[in-house]
Amino acid sequence: MKEFLKTNKVTYNLMSFTGFKSIIIFSLLLEGPKSYQELRTAIENHEYLHESVSIDTLRIYLNSLRKIGCKISKYTKGGITRYSIDSHPFELKITKEQAQSIIKVFKAIYQSIDISDLLSLQKFFDKFSNFITNEDLKIKLKNISPLHNINPEIIQNLMTYSGSNTEIIIYYNSLTSGKKNINIIVDKLEVSNGKLYLYGISSEHKNYSSFLVSRIIKITGINLKKSDLKIPVYQIGYEVRTIPNEKFELENNEKIINKNSEKIQVEITSPNKFGIMQRIMSLSPNCKILYPQDFKKEFIENLTKMKEGYLEER
Repeated sequence: MKEFLKTNKVTYNLMSFTGFKSIIIFSLLLEGPKSYQELRTAIENHEYLHESVSIDTLRIYLNSLRKIGCKISKYTKGGITRYSIDSHPFELKITKEQAQSIIKVFKAIYQSIDISDLLSLQKFFDKFSNFITNEDLKIKLKNISPLHNINPEIIQNLMTYSGSNTEIIIYYNSLTSGKKNINIIVDKLEVSNGKLYLYGISSEHKNYSSFLVSRIIKITGINLKKSDLKIPVYQIGYEVRTIPNEKFELENNEKIINKNSEKIQVEITSPNKFGIMQRIMSLSPNCKILYPQDFKKEFIENLTKMKEGYLEER
C-alpha cells in the first residue's frame, strides 16, 4: 500500500498472482468460450503480466474458479479444446416481483429525463441484464427502454445536432414509401408513446414533422452551414372543463393562463402543429380552442373531414 501511495502505479509486488490471473481468466471466459492458446495469448499481452502459462498452470486457475462455485466445461471441435463458464455464483437473482418494480419505476421516470440520461440507463440495463439467469426477465429488462434496438451512435449524433438548426440527410425506412433520403432541419429528440422521435422541418413534408428514430438506417450527410430557416412556433389557447374527482395534468409546453371552479384556460407553445391537434383531440369533448382563429378553423375542417369519412363508410 505504501508503494502504491508513493508511486500511484500497480506493480508485481502489489499482486496476488494466482488470484489476479484467475480473475483475468474468469473475465475472458465470460466473454465466450476460449482455447488454451487464446487464454495464454491474453495473459502474455496483459499490461501487468507479460508472461506465459503452461496448460498445467491453466488447470490450477480453472480449478481455483471451480472451488469458488464456477461451473466450467470444455469441448473439442476441429482438434481445438475450448473452455467455457456455464454458471457462476456471481449471477444476479431477481424475482419476478422485483423486476416488475424496476420496470414500473423506469416507466415512471423515462419521459421526464434527458435523452442522454436515457441512453446511459439503456447501456446500464444492457449490462445489468447479462447477470440475470431468468431468460424472460432478461428480455424484459433489455427491452425496457424506448431506445432498445436503436443504434446508439445514431442517437448520439442526433443529440449533437438537436436544437442547432443543422440540416442533415437521413436514410429513412418509411412504412408508406420505403427507403429514401430525407433532408431535415433538426429541432429535437423526444420520447412519445414509448417511442423515440426526431422532430424538425423536412423536405418530405415541407413542414414540421416527426420521424421514428428506429426507422433511421443512417445519417448520410450533414450541411455544416447552419440553416437560416426558422422553425415556426405556434401558441394556441384552449379551454378545458374541470371534471369532478379528475386531475388535469399540464404537459411540459403548457401553462395555465386562467382558472376557475368550472374551467381551466391553457396556452400551449410548440412547433408541432400536428402534436397540438392530437393534444386537443385527446381532451375532447371537454375542450374548446380559444385562439388563434386560423388554427381553430383548420381544426374544425379536419374534424369535418373525419366525420365525412366515417359517414361514407355507412
